[in-house]
Formats: sequence, structure tokens, C-alpha cells
Amino acid sequence: MNMTAGRMCLTCVLSMLTLGLACVSASGQAQSATDQAARWSEQAHGMSLTPPPGAAEGESVGDGALVRFLIQDSAKISVFIRRTTTPLNLKAVKDKALREFSFAYPSAVAMAQDTQPISPAGRQGIGLYMLAPDDQSGDWVFAQVFMLIDQTTLAIFQLECGADSFDSSQSAFADMIDSVDLADPAELDRVRSKRLTAGQAWLDSLTTEQIKQAAVPERWMRILRDGKDIGYLRVRQTDEAEHVPPGIGVSVRSRIIDGNNTYDTEGTFFEADDRSVEFWTITTTLRSEQTGVRDPDAPSLPNTQSWRQTGLRDGDRIEVSQESPGSIKKLPWTKPPTAYLSQVDLFALPALLPRDQPAVLAFYAFNRNAHKLSLRTLRIEPMPEGGYHVFDRPTPDSAEQVATYDRYGKLLECVMPDGQTFIATTPREIRRLWGVL
Repeated sequence: MNMTAGRMCLTCVLSMLTLGLACVSASGQAQSATDQAARWSEQAHGMSLTPPPGAAEGESVGDGALVRFLIQDSAKISVFIRRTTTPLNLKAVKDKALREFSFAYPSAVAMAQDTQPISPAGRQGIGLYMLAPDDQSGDWVFAQVFMLIDQTTLAIFQLECGADSFDSSQSAFADMIDSVDLADPAELDRVRSKRLTAGQAWLDSLTTEQIKQAAVPERWMRILRDGKDIGYLRVRQTDEAEHVPPGIGVSVRSRIIDGNNTYDTEGTFFEADDRSVEFWTITTTLRSEQTGVRDPDAPSLPNTQSWRQTGLRDGDRIEVSQESPGSIKKLPWTKPPTAYLSQVDLFALPALLPRDQPAVLAFYAFNRNAHKLSLRTLRIEPMPEGGYHVFDRPTPDSAEQVATYDRYGKLLECVMPDGQTFIATTPREIRRLWGVL
């Protein structure tokens, strides 16, 4: 049993259960960075940069990259932010990275650029440039530029390219690093406050009737990886008028098959109409079939593990319990005084988002993956044909996810940062593919 794989798949499942599956790319293909904005930015530290000309945004393949740009000749540039609990020393950071890379590629050698001084955004920086010989696939270059954001926070800009295209790739890489900027903290706070105010104003404009009318009784999604079906997802929304207190309910069921592992997730969510109470429960069970040499006459019994998260908010008090194999964590929180999204809101409200013009709204919401209350930013971009994209950043230091809806607020397709794809479908298609309903 691979515990890391289990945690990763659980994270993936929980990510689906967010903003009504808000993890979408408009077409499932890489998008031109210039189609989104002249500069890419992240919200935790106000770092921004200009993408290389003609670059397309690629998948992060689950390595934690905030963004990945694909440039010519299969070269790629990735951006990461890492935090520590102790003060950072850039030379020690570089030395550690060099040791790790040299261990993996003993024949790699340092390049001339490795010793050049660098100071992105006027901050202290240092570079690592390594040439890795490869007789089969061709020599290639691995480069990292490290920049201190503060004493415990590090930005990493990473280039991977073929040695024969290094000159042009390095030029684009250097220009991108030269464009890096960090916003003034006071300005960053002002922008966040403005977005939170806009988010609260939008929430105040909604009525219970509007929210219930926009509810989707049932939604089915295919789940694909590399074009192959690996699972399905069903979401149901109900008017719980007979519940005490009355409110809105959401139920979720999904299955993902990853090799010999099967992940089944069940989720239930509820919020009172007056927004005074909410609760949710999410359970993911991993069943791993036995592999390797065994008695052919013995039954193949699955190895089973479960993860469970329960949450309850009563007034301003939030308490979350996170149960994993071998541990239980209690997480108490206080509801923010403004712009708070409940777990039900994350499913019910995307269909009502304003889309007559571009807008950026911010909220506070409990992030089920990070196990904490976080600032959540939604950037809404209308499409000419009447639909709209929602660029969703679940936490300030996470990569943007993108949702695409039609003009009626119907979710069309989803793509996770690692390329996992969700496609709206019908019960008939799910029955054909999986034999279930």
C-alpha cells in the first residue's frame, strides 16, 4: 500500500468537491498565458511576472508548481514557492539542490551561468545551472534560480530544456526573471480588502430563493487521465424544506480507479437557509488489491483504509475533525465576520456568479485539502458566446484552478492542475462505461 498515493488521491477527490467541481480549463488544452492577462501573479506574497512570449500554461503534474509555462522545443519553466520554519541561507539552499541533482545524475556538470550574480525584484538571489549528458534522449539542461521573498520563504524559478535549445530558452528564462516584481504589502492588503468587500456585496445580493432555483438536482461527470476514463462523479443538490432548520443539502459520490487501487468517496453537506448552521462529512475509502506472488487458491482480499472529515459550524464556531489511518485531529476555527462561503455555497453559488463583465471576488472558506480557513479568490471572465470562466485560487499560495460554465451556469468541463479531466455527461453514459448509477 502506498500511503503517499492514498493521500494524493484523497486530495484529488476533495479538490473535486470544491466550487461545484471548479477545476476547469476552457477546452482541456493548454491556454496561452497572454489570453489570461499580461502578467501572471500569485496572491500570498503579491509576486508577479511576465510569461515568456508565446508561452502556454501546462499542467503541474502534482509537483506543487504554482504555474508551468511551455515554450519552444519542449522546454518548460516552472514557478514554486516553498516555506520553512527556520531562516533560509541561499548558498545552503543551492548546495542542497546541487547534491540532490548530482546524486540523481552523477555525470551532470555545472555550467558557466552557475556563477553569475542575480537579484530578481531587487531581492537576494542565486542560480544553479547543470548540464546533464544523455546519450539516448540527448543532453539537457536543468536550471533553478532561488529568490528570498522573506527569511523563511523562497521562490524557485526552474528551467528544463534540451541542450541544443538552451540559448533561446535561457534568454526567455532570464527575461521572465527580470520581470519579477513583488507588491508592496500595504497595497496587497488594500487589494484583498477591496475584493472581500466585493465578495460580501455579491453575497448580500443573493436570496435563498435564487440559490434554491439555481440548484442542480443531479450532475454526472466522467473522470479522465491522459484521455482514459478512470472514474466518475455524481453530485445531487436538494431543498431540505422539512429539515429542522430548513436548508439546502448536497450529496456527492465518486469512484477513481488508479492501477490496483480503488478510491470511493461519499460526501454529504448541509446549510440552513438562514446560514446559521452548516455541517458536512466526507469519507474516502481506499481498496488496494493484493499483488505479487501469492497462493493461487487463496482469495484476493483488498487492503482497505479510510479517511474521514467532518465539520460543524454553529453560529461563528467551526470545528473540524480529520481522521486518517492512525490519527485524529480536531481543528477549531472562528467564522470570519465577512465574505464567508459555506461548504454548500461552494457547490451552489457558481451558477449565480456575476458574468456581465470581468470581476475579481474574494471570500473566506474552509479549505478541505489544506485543513484550514483560507482566503479564496475567484476571477470571473465572460466569454463572447455568453458562458464564463472562473479562475479559482483556493488558497493564496496555490495554483489557480479554472471552471468553465455555459450561459445558464451549467458546468461543462473540468481539468485539475495535474491534468485530471472531468467531463459533464449523462447517466446513460456512466451506465455504459461503469455499469452503475
